[in-house]
Amino acid sequence: MNEAPLSELDEAHVQSALAALETADGLVPGEAFPALRTDALRAVVTRRLAGLGRALLIREHHGISGFTSGYDDTVAERLAAEGIGILPPLDRAVLVMVLLRTVAAPRARGIHESATWLAEGPGTSVEELYANPYFTYEQLRPAVRRLKARRLLREGFHRALLPGPALLRLTDAQSAQLWEDLVLVTQPDSMYARAIRQRRQEQARPQPSSTPREIAP
Repeated sequence: MNEAPLSELDEAHVQSALAALETADGLVPGEAFPALRTDALRAVVTRRLAGLGRALLIREHHGISGFTSGYDDTVAERLAAEGIGILPPLDRAVLVMVLLRTVAAPRARGIHESATWLAEGPGTSVEELYANPYFTYEQLRPAVRRLKARRLLREGFHRALLPGPALLRLTDAQSAQLWEDLVLVTQPDSMYARAIRQRRQEQARPQPSSTPREIAP
């Protein structure tokens, strides 16, 4: 369906909101952009993003609600299947270790109850990651730099490593899948892990055609 033309002012508002959503290092406050404050223009922003394979996301951090954008689930799956935007194995391993140390483990111990990946602590460090026998300093430092450049990691107080704002761009489904991946890594033999693997195997199976077969007279 073709979009009704906007006034010059409304078009400028939409373009400003889109630029902020796609480039902001964190959440975009809705009150700062007219195209995010009003339902009609926000719907236009949503359609424009969808045309690019992106989705408008509402997120909360530090008790403040805001907007960001991320890849639509279907598009993200297609890109991953084609090997586009995939982290190298070492970078993935480092990111997982940081998430386990800063989000999953503290949450399991009741240190915080945050449902967001951007927990404020406790952080970790390259030195702590180096304690893992599978990493060397020569591997860790470049991997950490690459993850920081992608904004998947950030530095907190005293240069502590923490999850980065790019994780806010995950959709709910993508975030849930990441949590499940952590379960598979840390508790591979648990009932929950077995249920996850079974469900994913069933989803990966080819679905039977829904086209009705002809019935012979």
